[in-house]
Amino acid sequence: MAPLVPLLLSALTTSAVAADEPVLPAPKPYGLVQAWLTVYDQDESDSADPAGYGDPEDDPGLKLRRARVGLRGKDDRWAYGLVVGTSSGYDALSERTENVGLVDAYGGVHVADPVWVHVGLQKVPVSREQLMSSANIALGDRSVGTEYIAPGRDVGVTVDAKVGDGEARGRLRVGAYNGNGSTLGDTDDGKLIAGRLEGVVGTGRAYKTWGDHEGITIGVAGDFFMDSDRATSTMGYGGDVLARISGLSVLVEGRFATLKPTDTTAGVPAVLSETSRMGLTGQVGYTLGDWEPVLRYSTYDDNAAIDDNGDVSEGMGGVVWHGQDDVVRAGAGYVLRMEGGGRVLSNDTARVWFQLKI
Repeated sequence: MAPLVPLLLSALTTSAVAADEPVLPAPKPYGLVQAWLTVYDQDESDSADPAGYGDPEDDPGLKLRRARVGLRGKDDRWAYGLVVGTSSGYDALSERTENVGLVDAYGGVHVADPVWVHVGLQKVPVSREQLMSSANIALGDRSVGTEYIAPGRDVGVTVDAKVGDGEARGRLRVGAYNGNGSTLGDTDDGKLIAGRLEGVVGTGRAYKTWGDHEGITIGVAGDFFMDSDRATSTMGYGGDVLARISGLSVLVEGRFATLKPTDTTAGVPAVLSETSRMGLTGQVGYTLGDWEPVLRYSTYDDNAAIDDNGDVSEGMGGVVWHGQDDVVRAGAGYVLRMEGGGRVLSNDTARVWFQLKI
């Protein structure tokens, strides 16, 4: 079996027929390890703490938040990615497994200027924070307001068009996806469609917060999605802004969604009546050499018509060290969790994290 590996890699980058035939770009290895150490966790009860949005309910100790490995490649005509990995649940309400599975599995082709088409398991073009690589999230995880409204990865087709370069550029992404979270096939008649339009002014990167930056870069975007499954229909929309001014970075994002039950005979709906949800996020950080102090505030309301423990807010402050040109990260932070309605819980957390990326 071992000799098959170099043979497969060689097949990706060479042509056995003629030198002038199109070949795929050379693969680049990708790897990510994120480890968390919970040094303090407020417990409501030693035996059975109530689960809540955004609260992983970690007792003091270590855990592996994410581990990923794979290959990616891109040139002016072709793009591809195959990444596998595992991760812990976002919070105590998330499904927890110890399985290794596909993270990305896609192929792309540059069909015509300026249009690319990507097919396979990929990120749905909604939310700047969701589209940012988890390796670039300043505080180690996404905000609760983004996590519970914006879709993540799905199997489908994305059409991606970029215009302009230099200090003014725009981008339009639209796509259709299975909408069921399964990587191996569609399980119902419903589909997820999404679109995102964005513009950037400035020469800096608009999906990263850390790094010295000359001048001003501002990225502004709006997006929407519609997801219909067996028993629930969801329509969501939102907007986001990332501004980078020298070492300062400011991220603001708002997300909204309306869920409706559709056919209760085909499945169990996620809601029993029309339900409005909202998530808001604001983050400020500053680059000081290899250091990045960051403050973030986020909210999530799972039902705007009710004041209960589905109304949560999180304030998090921390500092991140970036080493070896951001190949290595280490950080520490405190999470202040606040319930907007219902029962007030003791569930704050202090954590330290480490990240290695290749």
